[in-house]
Amino acid sequence: MGVCSGIRPGVGLPGADLRGSAFHGTRLREADLTGARLEGAELRRADLSGAWLHGADLTKCDLRGSDLSTLDPHTVTLKDAIIDPFQATVVAAALGLIVRE
Repeated sequence: MGVCSGIRPGVGLPGADLRGSAFHGTRLREADLTGARLEGAELRRADLSGAWLHGADLTKCDLRGSDLSTLDPHTVTLKDAIIDPFQATVVAAALGLIVRE
């Protein structure tokens, strides 16, 4: 599996089959990943700010360190996705939960 580190912002990959792909430190800002199949992919430290992820399948996807600030957990499949503790609070807030210490 190759590792991609550079994709132009706003790239269109709707419905793309990216299962098992690796994107480390990649700028996917405003990328159209609508309906993309990312099962088992690695999106480590990826800039996903503004990315269109509606209908994307992130099953078993390693998302640690990635910007999930615009992720809507209601519109993607996240089963068994791997995230870090900070991202857990971002996803919880997106679900409408109140996170307190």
